[in-house]
Amino acid sequence: QMGVHPEQLLLLSFSRRGVADLRSRVAAGLGRSFTAIPASTFHSLAFRLLEAHGGRSGRWERLPSFLTGPEQIALVAGLLAAEDPGAWPLPFRGLLRSYTLASEVADFVLRCQENLVSPAALAEQARRRADWRALPEFLGRYREALAHEGRIDYGTLQAEAVALLEDPEVASQVAEQYHYLLVDEYQDTTVAQARLLQGLCRQHRNITVAGDPYQSIYSFRGAALTNVADFPLAFPDAAGRPARRLVL
Repeated sequence: QMGVHPEQLLLLSFSRRGVADLRSRVAAGLGRSFTAIPASTFHSLAFRLLEAHGGRSGRWERLPSFLTGPEQIALVAGLLAAEDPGAWPLPFRGLLRSYTLASEVADFVLRCQENLVSPAALAEQARRRADWRALPEFLGRYREALAHEGRIDYGTLQAEAVALLEDPEVASQVAEQYHYLLVDEYQDTTVAQARLLQGLCRQHRNITVAGDPYQSIYSFRGAALTNVADFPLAFPDAAGRPARRLVL
């Protein structure tokens, strides 16, 4: 589109490698010299949003530091070791100090964050799952521990970024910065990442995504295959019409 400055575009992809490829393809298509086009992974963008606007949420007094995978498991293990065994289903009581359970629970809470499942929503689901009985309260304690220690995991980072964009002022500032969104590898996005995109383009509705549902291989890491099928209704234009879907 004529008259659009490169700085007003935002290229997003699932991985750093995908970002580099997307940037090079767009650069080749322009065929001219230009200033650097903003390109980012979802996680990097979410961290920049938290860096710029995190103080508005009141949850973080300072910019949190990332938990690595082993650090997250260690944090969960410490919390589990302090749990009241009576609050957990009988099969898990003898495992509260085991690395195996800590690893499983760490992955579980990470997926909850990526799917924007709150402790209250998890408690509703746990009514139908006796083996999940202790997890809703544990998820709440885990979140409190992150805030207390000034740490953050990748799932919580996405959830925090989504929450920030619910603030109209933050959303307006970001929309003013990025007028057009181009997203690659959409089939690998999580529920939180799809919501993040909705917040980013809510004011201008300028978004194009590319995704192949048959190449989605990251469901074990939280990717929601339904994001591709749901895109037209999840991203209507300003008149409320579903987004166009082009099958290549």
